[in-house]
This record gives sequence, structure tokens and C-alpha cells, in this order.
Amino acid sequence: MLNEKAPEFSLEATTGQNITLSSLAGSYVVLVFYPANDSPGCNKQLSEFSLNTSTLLETDARVFGVNTAPANKSRTYCTRQRLEFPILSDPGGATAKKYKAFLGWIPFIKRTVVVIDPSGNICFYERGAPAPENVINCIKQCKLATSSN
Repeated sequence: MLNEKAPEFSLEATTGQNITLSSLAGSYVVLVFYPANDSPGCNKQLSEFSLNTSTLLETDARVFGVNTAPANKSRTYCTRQRLEFPILSDPGGATAKKYKAFLGWIPFIKRTVVVIDPSGNICFYERGAPAPENVINCIKQCKLATSSN
């Protein structure tokens, strides 16, 4: 998926808005795909990204969690966990499938972090729970590369 055009999506956010990739054009977009609200591993990963939200915003990045839970359940989770970014509801996992972040044999999202550059190309793609610092460094390197061209 790296260096490919990112697939379009249209998902309901915990803010009540419908978010599309095209509406985010011109910004870096960080999608943190995760399996479930209230699981220890996901709580840790999302908390780490939440703690780094202001630094990510300084790099012109918009951060979103993505899972298959209904938006109202994720809204409660966001509030309880004090997350600094919205979660996008992907019922059925259609968007996760497009981003190869879905286990096909069971309806389950595999932890994956994707960064999309302002022109809509995937510039970072990693399974698991990469450190937010890795994502921040990737964005900074991408910005340096584009400013030197």
C-alpha cells in the first residue's frame, strides 16, 4: 500500500460529522485502525496517540481512530478515555478492507497505522502499534522531501 493512492472513505465520526478522505485533502491524515474499544492494547495505543495529538497537529496532521463499533459506542469510549481525536465508525469493515487492515476470516480489524500525505498518497503503513514518534518523524521527513523539490 505504501506510495499508492489512498482509497476514498466516508465514515461517521464520534463528533457526529461524516468524514471523507477528499474533505481532508491538503492535510496529512493519520488513520489508527484498531480492533476494539476497551481492550488493554487498544487503550494503550490510542492513549499514546492522544498524548501526541498536539505535536501531530503541529505537523498539519489530522488523527482519527477507526474501528467497527457504532459511532455512539465509540463516542462514549472517546469521552471515557479522554481521547484528543475522533473515532470513525466503519461498520462491517469496508474501509478497513480497502486499507488491508481487516482479517478476512473473522470480522476483526487488525491494528494498522496509515499516514496519507496532502496529495492523497500513502506515505506510512505499518501493522501493529507503531510509536506515535515514528509517525511524526515520517511526516516531518515527507515535508522535508517535498520542500526540497
